[in-house]
Amino acid sequence: MGQRKRQNWFTGWLMPIVIGVAIALCIRQWVVSAAYVPSESMYPAIPNPCYILVNKLATEIHGVQRGDVVVFHFPDDPSQLYVKRVIGLPGDTVKVTYDAVYINGKKLNEPIITQPNENGLGTYHVPAGHYFMMGDNRPVSDDSRYWTHKYVARSAIVGEADFVLFPFTKMKSIPQHV
Repeated sequence: MGQRKRQNWFTGWLMPIVIGVAIALCIRQWVVSAAYVPSESMYPAIPNPCYILVNKLATEIHGVQRGDVVVFHFPDDPSQLYVKRVIGLPGDTVKVTYDAVYINGKKLNEPIITQPNENGLGTYHVPAGHYFMMGDNRPVSDDSRYWTHKYVARSAIVGEADFVLFPFTKMKSIPQHV
């Protein structure tokens, strides 16, 4: 292969592929990615099992707000990713009773929640820079109420769970702030 043919092959085929792969890796690292949800802890907002789209820019742009459904590194085992709804913000006092959740003494309006809080009842004080998470399907959710390290650090939050990608029959937007 001559010098000119090698150069044409490199600039015509290899370089665009390398650039495309680099762009895809950058997008996956800093913009969006997919995550697998094996449990029914977020039902009905997220069906199970399914794959969801994680918007990594959303939490960087508008921050983390109460009611956001976020993907994060599990505090008791950071190698695992969890998806839950943000209930308590830094500095909040969260009180979980059988039939309601109170934030700083005010009942949280949660129209999507249909099951009672059967366990994990109590009062939780969210430290600075951390968040208290709960699943929407409270009776089966392994959430902040049960973990050894109860609060999720801001640095552990990967992004916002925005959309159910697969299976196609379950595709939908994931409701935030409900």
